[in-house]
Amino acid sequence: MQYRRPKKDDPYWVEPEIWDNVVHFCRCYPVWLKELETLPDSSKAISYDGDRVQTSGNYDVTSALALKRVEVERKVDLLRTTAMIVSPELWEWILKGTTEKGVTIEDLIAQGMPTNKNHYAKLRKYFYYLISKRI
Repeated sequence: MQYRRPKKDDPYWVEPEIWDNVVHFCRCYPVWLKELETLPDSSKAISYDGDRVQTSGNYDVTSALALKRVEVERKVDLLRTTAMIVSPELWEWILKGTTEKGVTIEDLIAQGMPTNKNHYAKLRKYFYYLISKRI
């Protein structure tokens, strides 16, 4: 489901091209969660010695994997913290409605979301606006 962008006079208005980018960025959240589950945790394989990370050779698979994991975790944390900023009480519902394809406000209300349609729509617009400023 494609959400309608806020109008130009709305305080949470975002340029159309940026809006599309933000929506697609949010839709990657389930992919990143699955990737975090499947990537092995390599944090114990890297030793820290004061100023530098110990690696062997020019290319280290372990360090590349660790950097990939950090990058994916940063994106997941960005979405979660932004949703928590928007609404500490409804952040999980905001994530569910903005990151899962095909989920409508009516679906969320049927699943027990403790707010009404208009309030959630405002929170969602604010969430997309904040994400557009943070990515």
